[in-house]
Amino acid sequence: MCNLLPGAKYFFLLIAIVIIGFGIGLYKDYNEIKSYNNELIVIPNFGSVDYLYDKVKELNSKIASKDSIYLKQVLDTNYSKLNLIEIEPIVDLYNFISESRQNIDILKIISQNQDFSEYVENMATSKYYKYHRMQISIKGKNSSEKIIADLFKYFNENEYFQEYQEIYKKTKDIEVQEHYVMIAQLDSLIKANYNIQKEGTSVSVSNNADQYNLVEKKRQIIDNLQRLQIQQNDYTIPIKKVSANYNMEPEKLLNISNKVKYPLLFVFLFCLVFFILYIFKNLRIYANSK
Repeated sequence: MCNLLPGAKYFFLLIAIVIIGFGIGLYKDYNEIKSYNNELIVIPNFGSVDYLYDKVKELNSKIASKDSIYLKQVLDTNYSKLNLIEIEPIVDLYNFISESRQNIDILKIISQNQDFSEYVENMATSKYYKYHRMQISIKGKNSSEKIIADLFKYFNENEYFQEYQEIYKKTKDIEVQEHYVMIAQLDSLIKANYNIQKEGTSVSVSNNADQYNLVEKKRQIIDNLQRLQIQQNDYTIPIKKVSANYNMEPEKLLNISNKVKYPLLFVFLFCLVFFILYIFKNLRIYANSK
């Protein structure tokens, strides 16, 4: 395209455009504050899924409207560094089903009324999944951990869920203690039954089948105890952060430096303008020849 431009003056003009583009790109690269993705996996506890999604929606709305007063209350001096928060459920039907028999019944009832694949991906069912993936875009690297810590402090300030947390903790502590008592009682019965059978007396719990039932019952209680202890660990706060990967480079189709991008852009525009002028000039000559 550029070989259509006659005269050395256009060549020097092109060189000047490249130099200007390089200078602008160099300035942009030097002063640009890159944004990074921070990926987290969270557990919304005590039925707080809708609450969390509403809070994320509210924060994104405040970011879009540049409500600095609101954002300063949440993030203090880092309020301008938060770009966007995205959240979605991590679809895990196995974990959902294994949590309780009630979840199996819920799955059967709801899936009867719609296509199963649509049900699994439906955002309305997101509250039934334990884990959720959160993407937080933040300007710069230095403040990512502080901003995310402030966000989770903000999420967990809700008094209703804090009260629920205290009730849940007390209840689970009692359940765990009761399971330990039941295990100790079963151990005593198993030991007593073994000693009676060893002595060869006619008095026993019942027979070998009963001994097996006692051992099986103990195994079930241990499994329940394990589940309760996992819940104790997971349900410590309303919105629990499970894992976090900070300052991840965002995925880009073309990751070109501004020092290259701007010269190429200016050269393209330069050639495009003169190509359009060339077309109009030839159309005018063609029109006049008629």
